[in-house]
Amino acid sequence: MTGNLFSDFGNFILQLFIVLPGIYLAVVLHEVMHGYIALKNGDYTAKNLGRLNLNPLRHIDIFGSIVMPVLLLLFRSNIIFAYAKPVPINPSYFRNFRKGLRNTSLAGPGTNLVLSFILGSLYGLLLMISSLILKKPASELLSDGLGYALAGTSQITFFGIMSAVFIYAIRINIFLAIFNFIPIPPLDGSKIVASFLPENAMFKYLSIGRIGFFIIFALIFLGGRIFWSFIDPAINFLFLNLGFWWRFLI
Repeated sequence: MTGNLFSDFGNFILQLFIVLPGIYLAVVLHEVMHGYIALKNGDYTAKNLGRLNLNPLRHIDIFGSIVMPVLLLLFRSNIIFAYAKPVPINPSYFRNFRKGLRNTSLAGPGTNLVLSFILGSLYGLLLMISSLILKKPASELLSDGLGYALAGTSQITFFGIMSAVFIYAIRINIFLAIFNFIPIPPLDGSKIVASFLPENAMFKYLSIGRIGFFIIFALIFLGGRIFWSFIDPAINFLFLNLGFWWRFLI
């Protein structure tokens, strides 16, 4: 029994090591880019508060960045999700309110999609180099890497762990992008939609943000099966065609 306990603890620590790089890149760069694009549109709020840097301590939200992903790992969730403290933005400083709102909102999930492409390309390069070193077909290595990361095969290898780090980072970024594009205030998608609405409708729509998190919670946890039936195909499509665009070359 004690042996199983230590084994489970070791697996948990390994899982943390695997998912933390992806969580860090996804949530920190997401928020920093919100602030950076806000700055380019005339809002210096994030810059003045020292939030335009990559120091994770500036962005960590105790529940969203630590407690929630740890709980998801402990409960063996199929998806690892996290969020950072939102970068403060004051749209009243935007030179063009609608354009600033739209561009700033696109910056976060857009950054996650770009990161998915970059990380996927780097993983493809790692795969090609490993294929030459190990004298093993790249397609076989890809199958091994996906098996280790997604199916949880028990054989632990350096390549398997590195594959898992990249694959989880790609999926976390894709999930965060898709999730934030959902047009429920205060998610980014709602602000993109709002930027095209007439003024009265725009502010009424955004005011839903006061109860928006309750709507999102209900959507995920109460309507989970329906929610995932829409989200999963989009995640898998982008995972294969954005993160793994190079798979046709091997």
